[in-house]
Amino acid sequence: MPSSQGWDLDDAAEDARLLSAISQGEHISLSRLYERRAGALFSMLVRMLNNDGEAEECLQDTFVRIWHRAATFDPARSAPFTWMVMIARGIALSRLRSRGNSAQAQAAYQTEVASLEIEHIDTSWHPPDSELNTACTNALRTLPDEQRRAVELAFFRGWTHGEIAEATGEPLGTIKARIRRALLSLRDLLKDFHA
Repeated sequence: MPSSQGWDLDDAAEDARLLSAISQGEHISLSRLYERRAGALFSMLVRMLNNDGEAEECLQDTFVRIWHRAATFDPARSAPFTWMVMIARGIALSRLRSRGNSAQAQAAYQTEVASLEIEHIDTSWHPPDSELNTACTNALRTLPDEQRRAVELAFFRGWTHGEIAEATGEPLGTIKARIRRALLSLRDLLKDFHA
């Protein structure tokens, strides 16, 4: 039976051979490397992210990156598996940072929405009395809550569509469509208004 050190060297040599073949565009070698190393990488990703779904996504991203960067692997700088671990770890750390940013954005969104809700029920302040203000206020109140909030954040608070999307965790296209639908509804509701 070979020593564990000899086995490790054989494993490293096989990983290096597969990476070399991958750099030449051999898909079968990527499949073989996946069979050999996906389990260990997935275990590490689950420990880092504490979420199987996110770990699976990061594992897929890791092998896509390995496919694209196999030619950059330098055996003089690291062992093949160490190189793969560093790729997976970097992707997971980006995901964790993104989680933190999303949590901060969500907290800011909740604060803004709460502030908007307070303004709607605060009776101590009233906009200058005019037909236009009354018409606009009434028109806004007829919008579905999600559309009203998006319009208020974008136009009254100056949030970008991207900031609203990040804060709500919804796709940018959804936010843009929501605001567009709201503006079309407002235009229809106010079409007969003459200042």
